[in-house]
Amino acid sequence: MARRHRAALAAGSLLSLAALLSPLTPFADGRLSLRMLEEMVVLAAVIPLLAYGVSPLLSGRAASWMHPVAGIVALNLVLFGSQLPAVVDHATSDLVFREAVQAVFMLGAFLFWWPVVRPDGLSAIAKIGYLMVAGVPPTIPGITLALSHHLFYHAYRSIEDQQIAGLLLFGTAKFALVAGTFVMLWRILTPQPEPPDRDDRQMPAGDNPPSAPAWLWRLEEELPEEAAGPRRPVPIGH
Repeated sequence: MARRHRAALAAGSLLSLAALLSPLTPFADGRLSLRMLEEMVVLAAVIPLLAYGVSPLLSGRAASWMHPVAGIVALNLVLFGSQLPAVVDHATSDLVFREAVQAVFMLGAFLFWWPVVRPDGLSAIAKIGYLMVAGVPPTIPGITLALSHHLFYHAYRSIEDQQIAGLLLFGTAKFALVAGTFVMLWRILTPQPEPPDRDDRQMPAGDNPPSAPAWLWRLEEELPEEAAGPRRPVPIGH
């Protein structure tokens, strides 16, 4: 496992502890926006880092059974399902049910991010299309909560808090998908292959960063020499 995968795994683990064991967790039962913030941190930061960290260990085993369409379906099922009034209201009163919902949410998020972080899966262009298609359905629950003037949940009785939660759902989901798209675009503009997964040796650093686009290296090349021969004056005119 390369250093970047170990670093991603460690960062994802720390963020998961910070999100799930945060001092704000007891207050999340009274504010829908805090509950939504925890879920969006898990979706947009924790799970992508964990999935990327374990990708060298699971790429050969999970490549055959995980289809990109299943990832999109899993994301939308957990996003829509976790916002249903019956699910949200019951989760506030039943700790076991709330933990089960959280586990299902994390599993669905992992299934969604796996085709993106898998090294031997989709091409960069296909991953961009995958993220663009997946970014459309989460708009519906986010906009519904943000613009609605009707309370959907019995456990949360603040319309302003519900609207903030809708904005968090809409904005964070869009930010995560757009950020992933820009990462794919950057990798397209950087055709240099990544180092092997188990190569932990330090590479000599050059004048340019190792992830610089290919066109930047062309600036350092020498200009071609002019062809030898006498120069002839250019006539001005008759």
